[in-house]
This record gives sequence, C-alpha cells and structure tokens, in this order.
Amino acid sequence: MNQGMNQYTHKGDAQLRLALRALQREVAPARDLWPGIASRLAAQPARPVSGWRTWPWALAASLLLMLGLAGQPGPHHARPVAVPSPPDAAVAALPPQAQLLTRHYQAALRELEPHAAPANWQPGLQALDQGAQQVREALRKNPDSPLLLGQLRQIYARKLALSRRALFA
Repeated sequence: MNQGMNQYTHKGDAQLRLALRALQREVAPARDLWPGIASRLAAQPARPVSGWRTWPWALAASLLLMLGLAGQPGPHHARPVAVPSPPDAAVAALPPQAQLLTRHYQAALRELEPHAAPANWQPGLQALDQGAQQVREALRKNPDSPLLLGQLRQIYARKLALSRRALFA
C-alpha cells in the first residue's frame, strides 16, 4: 500500500538529489506571449494622473490630522514622573555593583524629572518602583546574587524607558 513511498526511502542521498534535479526543469511556452500582452496594453486608453482629483483628499487628510493633534491632551493633563530615590543609607547597604547601578539610575531619572508622565501611566511607574525596592531588599540579604542584580538592572531600564516615552506622550 505504501510501496511508492518506500521505494524512495531506501534510496541513497545521491539518488534523491539526482531525482530532485530531474524535476527542476524550465518549461518554455509553446509560443511567444509578449505580442498578445503588448496589444492588450495598447488597446487600453491611457489615464493621465492629475492632481485635481487628489487635492481635496489631501486637504481633508490635513484637516483631520490638525484636528486630531489639537484634540490631544497637553502638558496640563499630566503629572510629574515620580522619582522616589532610596535614602543614601539604604543605597550604602547594597553591594558595590548595585550601589553604582542605583546611583546611575537616579542620575538618569533626575534628567527626566521636570518632564511629565500621563496620569494613567502612574500605576505602571509605581509598580516598577515597588519591584525595584523589593529587589534592593533581597540584594541586602543576598548581596552575591547575579540574578537579583540583573533583575534590578532590568527594572531600572524599564522605568527609564517608560519615563523617556513620557517625554513624547
């Protein structure tokens, strides 16, 4: 019943390659197709592209874009990005790598402080702050953990990325 398939499974790789090469043949058309295509193209009337039909659409799109941008909430609808910095004593209790990482993070976040983040972003920013606090506490208990240090680095990177996005919101 599967005799047709089994005859190919017992062949060697070289025989299979030869069989596949035999299938890769180009088939030329029986006649030249281009004259028929050219005559059909020539029979169709040419439609000139003119700007008089497109300018109303371009004007409408511009007006919609302008109205959409005007409807965006301005900076008066935003709150400043919260920058809770751990006290110096808490940072000093961290391992040296975590101290350096935290100080660099605080400096980068201070550059973004005057800018505002939308109010609906605040829960996410606060969750990242709480996560960083938990990882710092865990690092105080287990200062040699590269996993915790990597987690802290990742949380700081996410918070900075979200804070930078707030610049363009």
